[in-house]
Amino acid sequence: MRFTRLLLGAVLFGAILLGGAPTASAAPAADWGVALAQAAPTAPGVDIPQAPTEADKDKAKNKLVIGVAAVVLLAIVIYGNRVRAKRRKS
Repeated sequence: MRFTRLLLGAVLFGAILLGGAPTASAAPAADWGVALAQAAPTAPGVDIPQAPTEADKDKAKNKLVIGVAAVVLLAIVIYGNRVRAKRRKS
């Protein structure tokens, strides 16, 4: 049970760290119709994705490094708790 809570907390922390926390919209609910009407494209066309810039590549690399570090630290904590629990039993 304790391991499950720890794992769930680590997964949620990682999701927030890598994906970003959900944020509230800056526009009030009454203005959504206006915002959607302004965001609609005026002419149909194909949306070609832009090539990733250097800043995008650096940001992705930083997220990967932080994610790997979080997983390594989580593994160390879980291992330490298991070792401590085994010593406590004997």
